[in-house]
Amino acid sequence: MFKKILLATAVAASASFATYNYFPVGSAHQGQVDFVGVYVWNDDFSTLQFPVSVKFNIINNLEVSVQKLGYVAWSELKDCEDLPVGCPDNDGFTGMTVGARYQFMETRPFTPLLVGALDVHLPLSSEDVTSGYDPFGFYAAVQYIQIFSREIILGSELGFDYLFEDEYTYMGVDQKKEEGLQMSLKAELDYSFSFGLTPWIGFEFNKKFTEDKINGEDNGGDDYQMDFRVGGSFKFTKMFMVKANYIYSIGDLDGDHQVVNGIFSVMF
Repeated sequence: MFKKILLATAVAASASFATYNYFPVGSAHQGQVDFVGVYVWNDDFSTLQFPVSVKFNIINNLEVSVQKLGYVAWSELKDCEDLPVGCPDNDGFTGMTVGARYQFMETRPFTPLLVGALDVHLPLSSEDVTSGYDPFGFYAAVQYIQIFSREIILGSELGFDYLFEDEYTYMGVDQKKEEGLQMSLKAELDYSFSFGLTPWIGFEFNKKFTEDKINGEDNGGDDYQMDFRVGGSFKFTKMFMVKANYIYSIGDLDGDHQVVNGIFSVMF
């Protein structure tokens, strides 16, 4: 039950605890702000969140970011009024992930690019949002990017999550949970039209390498999650862009669910 209660928040958190994107970093003094609306649902729960992400290139090929700092409008199980504890008050502010990406070579057409990335998850979320479970953690990744032409680009990523032990209270009992090491494999293929439209398809595969532990005892660790993604963006000026995507996710880590994202981006 605890996993189900936290599921809606965990789904959105896992989406945010990741690198800003899988594509070239770019030139110095360029930046972007994304205003996002995220709706996640399945037969058992739903959540609506409004995160904001910001990135900025300090020098050529070095990007820093603050990701998914935002507000949860709701995050709850369906028919939660039938539970002994009733519906939780799960609205509130979410913590943020700070990250950096470094591109090891200059961007050139038809040339593979390698990027190193490191994200740090800061446990600053409201307790109403997390039910008290909000671990500090790291995500390290390497990205492979292939520019096939002016229109077609492939971005991919191999990364690993490590979250530290954290304490929470469940049904009046204090618990300690330590997440197992998790691998992420991601890819996205974009096709850009000359008038500003870019449709894309992608996938993400997450797999636990080691078991979770609760109060020092193993609590499962062979789980996986697979996401299938489709979306698009439209850049109507050099400064403004809109994006939307749909995700269908299956697996044991976060359960089967669906996600819709809408994003308004400002480039500067």
